[in-house]
Amino acid sequence: MKPVLTISRSLASFALSGALLLPDLLFAAVDEVQPSLPIGSSELFNVGGGLIVVVLAIIVLGVIYARTQGLRTGTGGVINIVATQAIGPKERIAIVEVANKQLLIGMTTTSVQTLHVFDEPVAVAAEQRANFSDRLKTLMGDHSK
Repeated sequence: MKPVLTISRSLASFALSGALLLPDLLFAAVDEVQPSLPIGSSELFNVGGGLIVVVLAIIVLGVIYARTQGLRTGTGGVINIVATQAIGPKERIAIVEVANKQLLIGMTTTSVQTLHVFDEPVAVAAEQRANFSDRLKTLMGDHSK
């Protein structure tokens, strides 16, 4: 019984000494922390300049993207979408012009079907053919009055 008692006493004294040293370690760590300095003007200009560069890069890339999209969807394509109309949340009908013929097609999430082939081209008002930017300009002009 003597060795077990000796081991438990030495373990208890080790734990007690560790508990007594723990506050000293905590206070030593707190003393080493230096207070932070206020942000200077150079750091502010550095962050502000970086923000301006990122915003300008986004704007420039957006303009380049918009111009290349216009080049990609030229009027000399083989397939032209004349008009579209949403029928439901996932269903649409469209008039598509292919090889000088106009087709009425129905589109769902899983299929595309030809509904009708027109003998004569369907006349579509210029207002319906306007692209998004033209429509947005007219809407903004109407609301600004």
